[in-house]
Parts: sequence; C-alpha cells; structure tokens
Amino acid sequence: VVDIFETNDGSEGECATDSVGNVRVIAGSFKGTKGPASTFSPVELWDVTIKKGQAIVDLPFPEKYNCIVFVRRGKIDVVGEDNTKRHVGPQAVALTQKNGGVLRLQSGEPDTSILIMGGLPLDEPIAARGPFVMNTSDEIMQANRDYQSGKFGT
Repeated sequence: VVDIFETNDGSEGECATDSVGNVRVIAGSFKGTKGPASTFSPVELWDVTIKKGQAIVDLPFPEKYNCIVFVRRGKIDVVGEDNTKRHVGPQAVALTQKNGGVLRLQSGEPDTSILIMGGLPLDEPIAARGPFVMNTSDEIMQANRDYQSGKFGT
C-alpha cells in the first residue's frame, strides 16, 4: 500500500505532507511498489482510496496506456490538461485513451473508492458472445465446444 498526497498548487507531484489516501497495487506498479498479480501483457490494476473530500491527487500512469477509472464508492472528477472536469459518480466508469503521464482526480466526497485499470492497447480484433471474448468467431465457437465438453481448466 502506497500513500498518496494532495496536489495543492496545480503542478504534478506531491505537494502536501499529510496523506489523503492510498493505492493498493494489485497488478503492475505504482511509485516502485509492484503488485502480486502476474499478467500475460503489461497492465496496471490499482485499488485507490481517497480519504479526504475535494482532494486533488496526481497519479502517475504509464505513457501510451489506455485507462479505465471505475468509481466503486463516492464520486470523482477526472481533471483534464486544460483543467476541464468530467464528473464520474458511484458505480460509473471513465475511459481515457493513450493519455498516459499523469491521471489527475478530484474526490467529490470523503472515503471515495476507485479501481484504476489500464494497459497498452493490444490492437487485435475482438469477437464476443456470452461469457467469451476472443479474436474471431471461430475461436468463440471453439471456446463454446470446449466449455460444453468440460475441457476448461484441463
């Protein structure tokens, strides 16, 4: 678990000395702390808690990564480079595309809980049906056959 600090002057980095929350790294890394999960492609998965309402925090995020911000509890504003704010309420999602560098968030209330996920775009075709996501329709049909014949997990 890594403490996060409020950004007071609008610039990147920590500007306050009192922690306003923390990041639990599940996969990837945050400020040198690596998560325990192993993945097949580079991804970031962070469980973020912002304890202070109206706190503005800058979270360093890898360049060229897409990012999904899921608000589990509370509400946030995603703050753009031009200081425009996009409101994201509880149980809602914000998506960014290859904007890496810094993800700036402002909590809307105390004890806001956020899940941040991201990774490099895979640039592969996507086929989905039911619980399966593959690259082609043929792979979807094979996954269904494997499931029906009990081959999953063997």
